[in-house]
Amino acid sequence: MLPLEDVHVLDLSLLLPGPLCTQILRDMGARVTKIEPPAPGDYMALWPPMAGDVSAGYLAVNRGKQVLSLDLKKPEDRERFLEMVADADVVVEGFRPGVIDRLGIGYDRLHERNPRIVVCSISGYGATGPLSQRAGHDLNYQALAGVLSISGGDGPMPPNPQLQAADTAAGSYVGAMLILAALLERQRTGTGRHIDLSMSEQLLPLMTTSFATVAAEGRDLRRDGEILSGGAPCYRIFRTADGRFISVGALEPKFWFALVDVLGLPELKQINHVDIEQNDEVVEKLCTAFGSKTLEEWKQLFAEADACVEPVLTFEEVKRLPQWQARGSFEEVPTSDGRTLTLPKMPASLAGFGR
Repeated sequence: MLPLEDVHVLDLSLLLPGPLCTQILRDMGARVTKIEPPAPGDYMALWPPMAGDVSAGYLAVNRGKQVLSLDLKKPEDRERFLEMVADADVVVEGFRPGVIDRLGIGYDRLHERNPRIVVCSISGYGATGPLSQRAGHDLNYQALAGVLSISGGDGPMPPNPQLQAADTAAGSYVGAMLILAALLERQRTGTGRHIDLSMSEQLLPLMTTSFATVAAEGRDLRRDGEILSGGAPCYRIFRTADGRFISVGALEPKFWFALVDVLGLPELKQINHVDIEQNDEVVEKLCTAFGSKTLEEWKQLFAEADACVEPVLTFEEVKRLPQWQARGSFEEVPTSDGRTLTLPKMPASLAGFGR
């Protein structure tokens, strides 16, 4: 039996953060009813590439959910939703703060119908503060949380991140964690609660060590030149002879010693490998060494070395990695046009619950 099999979730959210949050709950056993507005419904379903009659991205975060169309501006549809709330456990919504209150389905109204209901409101900046009504997307949230100021190495400007960290890590995963905590609390108190989740705010604790460094040293962090952003020769990405890349995370002395032994540079054991003031000569030696062989050659040389060195893989290579195959980390999801999508499993499967 999956841990959330007796939990019913009503998902009013669109796009990525809320749907991924409820997908995590669904993959832990919850029954999820996704309530979408009338056509076009969830815009994400129309974003290419398509996987049958919906987009691949939509399918990835809405698998196994029951989808229901309701126009919550209509009294009869609103009443139908409230009837569903009476027998539900969780409501997840991603409207701008205040919208559900104006629709007549705010937390107080839902609590009247069902005192045990847990409502998770996911928004960019939260329900309070001067930015609460400001529109935004992941890139904006990362900008205001300081993430972009330390991203991009020595490039001319911060990059557009491919990973939507605010939407996923700070929104979906934190949302699922807080919902689980509220459900646990409800077992003790018999009463649900309203969770006000700000995706931009929840990026801040993800950078706790960065803020600790800023506080301790009284300076802002640079996009390059810090220990973990290329300043130390032991924690960098290097180019190989065939134009591929390899990651080095040899922070501890024992890993650094193993690294330089494989590279044939034993003289580098004498340096302070975490010194961000290290001269360019050390990095140049490492670049020259890694540039002398292909990625496949280095993979074979480091296969038995305990040095924290791993290849930078493409997505296709990630799916074929024996480690993930051994753990069953991916699953094949059928599409309406007869194909399958290879997608990562959610945490429940990785934690051993399985499906």
